[in-house]
Amino acid sequence: MANQKGIVWFDLETTGINPLSDRIIEICMVKELPGKEPEVYQSLVQPDCGATSHPEAEDKHGITAEMLKDAPTFKEIARDIVDFIGDSDLGGYNVLYFDIPFLVEELMKAGIVFNHRSKKVIDPFLIYSRYESRNLETAYKKYTGKTLEGAHRAEVDIKATMEIFYKQKELYTEMPDSVEEIDKVVNKREGIVDLSRKYKFENGEVLFNFGKYKGRPFKEVYEVDQRYLDWMIDKGEFSKETKIITKKLKARMQSERLENL
Repeated sequence: MANQKGIVWFDLETTGINPLSDRIIEICMVKELPGKEPEVYQSLVQPDCGATSHPEAEDKHGITAEMLKDAPTFKEIARDIVDFIGDSDLGGYNVLYFDIPFLVEELMKAGIVFNHRSKKVIDPFLIYSRYESRNLETAYKKYTGKTLEGAHRAEVDIKATMEIFYKQKELYTEMPDSVEEIDKVVNKREGIVDLSRKYKFENGEVLFNFGKYKGRPFKEVYEVDQRYLDWMIDKGEFSKETKIITKKLKARMQSERLENL
């Protein structure tokens, strides 16, 4: 598949499913560059806030606090992760709705703004959902004819994801060949402003996509209820990305108001 920037396939294991309160405890990345052997980056991660896995999460991935006691914190490896990804696009199973939001949030906590919007995304889960619809183990069985052993550890999961994707490429002849076209057809990210989807872009305007102002333009809410915006920025339980976007949109409205004086 033609893609000169390459693809970094990645998978995360976490303490739970909420990017705002849960933390990454394992990451595995496999970088595929044209004409080169795949590079692998893998690390367990010790939550620097003392967070522990929810019992149901630990039952799935099997990563215990004892296994993490000598692991680096995410902040200690954050720059290595960003450098490994570089200019490459991203791939992973359900990565657009789970792994990317977790990664972006953790990087922001480490003081790094990661421009995920510049990345094309290959997500075999969304390809599968478009043509079929199932979980990783079922998808693996369907596309490879094999049973996935050791699921819910990052390296096992991401290698299975890569294998599924290349089987999908063989099976779905109507699927586009380039990363750019697959991203456009499958991921349907038009109108997404933030990964938490608290805002959406529609008809040239940023609209609220949640709560009491759902469907109303940001500039309209700015005019009638700035205290709500301040609550979102300072006190509300929103992702760091959403808070930063809210702050920037508010600053833009203030600037436009000054220009019109």
